[in-house]
Amino acid sequence: MPRHITIAFPGQGSQFLGMLNHFQDDLIENLKDDVSKSLDFNIIDLIKNGPEEKLNMTSFTQPALLLASYLEYKVFIKKLNIQPDLVCGHSLGEYSALLAAETFNLKDALNIVYKRGSLMEKSPSGLMYAILNTDIDLIRECCFKASSELNKISSPANINSEKQVVISGNAESVELSVKYLKEKGSRKCIKLNVSVASHCELMNEAAKSFKEVIDEVVISKPKYNFLNNYDASYTEETSDIKEKLVKQLTNPVQWVNIMKLVKEREGVFIECGPNNVLSGLAKANGVDNIYSTSSENFYDEIKKIL
Repeated sequence: MPRHITIAFPGQGSQFLGMLNHFQDDLIENLKDDVSKSLDFNIIDLIKNGPEEKLNMTSFTQPALLLASYLEYKVFIKKLNIQPDLVCGHSLGEYSALLAAETFNLKDALNIVYKRGSLMEKSPSGLMYAILNTDIDLIRECCFKASSELNKISSPANINSEKQVVISGNAESVELSVKYLKEKGSRKCIKLNVSVASHCELMNEAAKSFKEVIDEVVISKPKYNFLNNYDASYTEETSDIKEKLVKQLTNPVQWVNIMKLVKEREGVFIECGPNNVLSGLAKANGVDNIYSTSSENFYDEIKKIL
């Protein structure tokens, strides 16, 4: 009996300069027309040649990472002659998942995520911290306490595993949340090197503007089962997909709950895109049979079990 296949796509932080270098030139050449019609800058040249500082800007990172993940997907799906049963993605990766499921076309997807990133960059600045080995209820408690005292925003942004939660919000409120967490025994609170505080109410204005962007796009029902970030549910109606893409900007990524549903399938988990961040999170959530397209031995390993 064929194995159930989940394909997951990474979010910001997985990108790196040269992440297209292993693809054949003709593959990239075939996409240049769609890419040039989507963006008013040369994203392929930026990925290949930098500068790295520009690539790591949210508005450029998002289309760059989506393009790299999509190319990886197209190559291995064709090479292995398979298709997924389920797709999902972490934050930005949700758009790569929807592109793989043929909800968007490439031209629209690149344009959407570029506009999304640009709107996020215009949001009020803030901080994000990864909080390790701390109960989610305690994290919520400390964030609420700090937010109430300062009348500023601090809240969970990425609920990645039982041992890793990222918080986000105004700098003062997030720093105070971290102070309270340390007083309660949290030993590992790691400041993330980001300029945009994602998945919190600092994104309210960005979300309002993004709704206008996404409402103008014609999308299709996903070709495969799709789990969304907002409430970790299977979503197929186009109106629901659009609504939850907007809500994703201001609400936490429910990755733990997504991984619970993936785990129930007892199949193969494939991280599709640069690096292997999601492979680590899958393992932390008790998922088995984890593979990453970024592994040098990916094709040899995956052929043994499919």
